[in-house]
Amino acid sequence: MRNSFIKSILVPLTALGLAGLFAQACSGGENTNTGSGTPNGCIPGTSVACVCTDGRNGAQSCNAEGNGYGSCDCNGGGTGGSGGSGGGGDDVTCVPGGSAEVLCGNGTVDPGEECDDGNCEPTDECSDKCKKPYCGDKIVQPGEDCDDGQNEVGDMCPNDCKLPDAGTDAPIDPCVGKVIFSGFAAAPSGPQWAFGGSVGYDGGTKQCQAIGAAGVCDYEQLKEIFTNPAAHPVDMTKLATAVPAGTTITAWVNRTTPETVNGVVSQPGPGGTCNNWTYTTNHLSDGEYVTITNTAGAVSGTFTLDSDTVYTTDPQGHAQAGLDCNGSMRYIPCCFPICQSN
Repeated sequence: MRNSFIKSILVPLTALGLAGLFAQACSGGENTNTGSGTPNGCIPGTSVACVCTDGRNGAQSCNAEGNGYGSCDCNGGGTGGSGGSGGGGDDVTCVPGGSAEVLCGNGTVDPGEECDDGNCEPTDECSDKCKKPYCGDKIVQPGEDCDDGQNEVGDMCPNDCKLPDAGTDAPIDPCVGKVIFSGFAAAPSGPQWAFGGSVGYDGGTKQCQAIGAAGVCDYEQLKEIFTNPAAHPVDMTKLATAVPAGTTITAWVNRTTPETVNGVVSQPGPGGTCNNWTYTTNHLSDGEYVTITNTAGAVSGTFTLDSDTVYTTDPQGHAQAGLDCNGSMRYIPCCFPICQSN
């Protein structure tokens, strides 16, 4: 049986305007056990993207009770992306093979398109908007280290989409003063991430790219913000806006590094990410998350991590209460490229 304790990290965020920056590495910060959070429901009447059997995007609406989403509507309700945190959507920009309504993806360069390779992959030689790649399109293409659209003051991505080489003009701490957090992808999502014909982590990545982020936030990126808030005033402002005063939300955590949980080292694994964000029941896999609270403008974060991230088909499983995959609706946090010096 796995340890029944849930690892939680409560890191109160310092108010904006503190003097000085703390020169702290991206992996800094200590953790303490403080209990677990409560899964979010959804807002009645709001919708979230889902994938139809033919690969098109549909939409499923939150029920009147606010405790779950209905079936996927594939008859005219499809959306292909979101304009920012909290909801909203744009029309489908690409359909593999094309359709009567959407030409991008049909393999033919139609009016208004720069290219069309017949697929909807955003990071190849022709994007899912049927545009040729360029620095500033908010898609990290081969040959680029980052691409945030050049629209952030004090951002972490230079104008040539190349990060500085270590030992030259690289900062001592590549995270200090850099913008990390982009926003939340659309409405809260269940543990099976689906978007743009992709399911799992790739589906989450596409949701984040739809709002101009590089991809899903890594745990270390969120940890850096919460541990070192004075170095990230822009991120603090974004979080305070995305989580209004007096409210609390939860967001899924995608951890790729070891962490000490309840006194033992917990390796990252699919058992802590709902089987790489494809699993929807509770008896085999867990889902790590962060609870973000805004109390009168002061934002705090609590990480609820898994001490046993093993995933197997053993009927006994490795799941534990409080880290449920099934029935949990949480936001997907989106970030710019991971802080690095080369």
